[in-house]
Amino acid sequence: ILEGACGSCASSTVTMQMGIERVLKEKFEERLGEVIQVDPDNEDGADGGKPKELTMEVVQVEVKRISQAITAMGGVVRVVSVDPIGVVEIEFRGPNKVKKGLELALLDVEYVKHVKFVS
Repeated sequence: ILEGACGSCASSTVTMQMGIERVLKEKFEERLGEVIQVDPDNEDGADGGKPKELTMEVVQVEVKRISQAITAMGGVVRVVSVDPIGVVEIEFRGPNKVKKGLELALLDVEYVKHVKFVS
């Protein structure tokens, strides 16, 4: 587990993977095939319960994660609906900057394609 500045850096996983791959290639040269990440908690290759489509629960988890910050900045948010094809309808009141931040956070959720704000 990475800690400190590395733990919060979005590129830390890629940097770590590239470093490990470089060392393995130096050691094993052409005998090395593709380097892939293995989840020790999920060695059977199953998806570990990871959703295969967008669900209300997945969106609610993300909204809950950022809800304190939204409230602190004067925003109020409610998830209205979630379409499995990737459309999330949100009821929001508050500053436009907070609204844009909410939209960007939701677009980072896997399978979210569009965030629609409704009244």
